[in-house]
Amino acid sequence: MISIWQDDDQMEPVKRKLLQAALLEFAEKGYEGGSTNQIVQSAGVSKGMLFHLFSNKKTLFLAVVDACIAYFFAYLDGRLKELSDDLLERLLQIQRVKMELFAEEPHLYRMAVSTFIDCPAGCRDEIKAREAEFNERYFSLFLNDVDTSKWREQLDVKQSLSFILAAIEALTQKHVRDQSQARYRGLERLALFQEEIGAFCDMIRYGLYKQ
Repeated sequence: MISIWQDDDQMEPVKRKLLQAALLEFAEKGYEGGSTNQIVQSAGVSKGMLFHLFSNKKTLFLAVVDACIAYFFAYLDGRLKELSDDLLERLLQIQRVKMELFAEEPHLYRMAVSTFIDCPAGCRDEIKAREAEFNERYFSLFLNDVDTSKWREQLDVKQSLSFILAAIEALTQKHVRDQSQARYRGLERLALFQEEIGAFCDMIRYGLYKQ
């Protein structure tokens, strides 16, 4: 079930159908492989209507990407009311909520892979700009009201956080690459991946915190 546009009462039903069909198509086949013919067929609307609402395939794809990003942050905001002031505990909190989101909305996970890991050449510049905005907003979730009193004095907070998130991103991309031939690109192994992130945080803790 796709919940991304479910509560948007202001959206035209035809537009909602097109966006839902486009999410399914692009999540499964990526930007280059996604077919606008299949999208209109799945949505039950004319191709003329698609290009009336979205001027071209790229515009439609980016509209889906923007909606997925907005839903991602709305989901986190709704479920992260009390964040730990310990950076690594907070990281694991956020990671758990992400896993819950991807379990509920598997197409969103696959869309994220198709967009940010298999970055499509046809809209690379637009995706990179969105990725930079996403990272800036995502980064701020980890810094607000974090208690650094346990940290080693010589460590720079932002630099350390940047290193940790970059390492987790590298682990995430490795997970996806390792599962590239799997039906859902490693979605079914996210619980095990979460355990790996927990073990990684335990190792980081020894270098980050005072003994």
